[in-house]
Amino acid sequence: MAASGDASEAAMSCDVMLDGVRRFDLRATVAWVDGFGLSIWAYYGLEAMEVPRRVLQRMLRANFDYPFVKFALTDDDRPMLVTELPPAGLDRDLLGRALTRLTVVADRLLEETASAVADRGLIPDWSDRTGRNPELLAAYRADAEATMPAWAPQPEPPRRRGLLARLLGGSG
Repeated sequence: MAASGDASEAAMSCDVMLDGVRRFDLRATVAWVDGFGLSIWAYYGLEAMEVPRRVLQRMLRANFDYPFVKFALTDDDRPMLVTELPPAGLDRDLLGRALTRLTVVADRLLEETASAVADRGLIPDWSDRTGRNPELLAAYRADAEATMPAWAPQPEPPRRRGLLARLLGGSG
């Protein structure tokens, strides 16, 4: 975690790494600006990646589907997942819900946005990973998901057999 500024300044920020249940290494910046509130943006994809049009359209559709979060593009067309909180009533629980909301959306859209998340759209094998922030998810996931539409993971597509396997009649 890295931070800049202190409580006496008009603005300060802190970088955090968030892990969901399915999506890991979501780098987010939490920024406080006096009079404006809190802005959190997560760099959703890798630098210098071209996001296919269908993936961009899915991200924009998520702006409608998921309240309190929005996808946006940086000046260099890098996708970001953003949420903002007003200064009135801001507390630890609102911040926890906002961070969790970003991880839940990233978890839910992992396969659909793989080409923006991972090199060549190949999602890393995170099966042996332990998340950095299980307490955060345990405390706020149910609240965050209560404001979202029902969801179930997409079934894995059937594995394609290679040409040699098809020619030889094998199953692999």
